[in-house]
Amino acid sequence: MAYYPLKINDWIMCYSIDADVAQESYTVIISLGYLLFTLFVLGLLVLLYTIFNINKKHQKNLLEYVKKDALTGIKNKETLKTEITNYLAKDKSQHAGALFMIDVDNFKMVNDLNGHVIGDEVLKAFGTLLKESFAIDDIVGRAGGDEFIVFVKEIEDEIQAQKKADEVCQKIREIYIEDFKGSISCSIGIAFYPKHGITFKTLYNLADQALYQTKNRGRNGYTCYIEK
Repeated sequence: MAYYPLKINDWIMCYSIDADVAQESYTVIISLGYLLFTLFVLGLLVLLYTIFNINKKHQKNLLEYVKKDALTGIKNKETLKTEITNYLAKDKSQHAGALFMIDVDNFKMVNDLNGHVIGDEVLKAFGTLLKESFAIDDIVGRAGGDEFIVFVKEIEDEIQAQKKADEVCQKIREIYIEDFKGSISCSIGIAFYPKHGITFKTLYNLADQALYQTKNRGRNGYTCYIEK
């Protein structure tokens, strides 16, 4: 039942309609409310999922950034140590590998003659060249200053490592940097796995000894560690 005042002599018009007809408009409103609520929940879930993915991607990028050397974009010292140590610990086949230690020759003189800005460009060029010169599975990074490390996971023999060292030395001599004064070269020391050691620390120390033999001979070349 419903009524409507006519405002004439206090008359009131009363009328009645079927209950189902009366409820139709409310049913539509309720259904629309459910639909809007469902859409709201779905939209909220999509928003949360998007935020989660963006946050996950951001965390991944942050972790990758932390693992890299800020100047050269290759692995930093801590990442180098961790990845090489983990590889050596998990490697059961002990397939021949090699640790290369590579230093920029006379880097202090490079900075003195050209300034630190161009000195940084030299280091960047070194990092790019090393990354491009070795296989994608090899571990390439900057240990700090002008010192770089490469761990080659699989080599056929020591002759192959020597050829690679020769190739790297040649490519580094050909690096071109605008307004650079002087020449660019490198010294390399190589220790072999598992022949000379099966831990990062041992291989690092022996490659370092070989590196200083190269420097003592006048730099611009490589030396393979020889057991005494």
